[in-house]
Amino acid sequence: MSDPLPWFTVRCLFSHPTRAKDGDGHLYEERVTLWNCVNWDEAYRLAGIEAETYAKEADAIFINTTDAFNLFDAECGHGSEVWSIMRGSNFDAKTYTNTFCTTHRDRLHDYDGPE
Repeated sequence: MSDPLPWFTVRCLFSHPTRAKDGDGHLYEERVTLWNCVNWDEAYRLAGIEAETYAKEADAIFINTTDAFNLFDAECGHGSEVWSIMRGSNFDAKTYTNTFCTTHRDRLHDYDGPE
């Protein structure tokens, strides 16, 4: 039996020019998709094809694939790590979060993060 194909997630960036709210020049979406394929190149290729389709259906502009992550687990399920990015910074935790994670312009659900 051959080894199972690895899983990859690929993050793609989109612009939604018709959905920006007053005061926002642009509305951007970072979207992560999951791929079971041979290697990074194939994951990027498949994600790019899917992103073009998504952009047409969502009346958006596909800007580019921005990053990918190789899932280390052979099978995906509850608790599987599907995305990770590490970034060096001199910011304290609150400034880092407000700069890179959650800003006042993010369109979030009702989740405000840990208390």
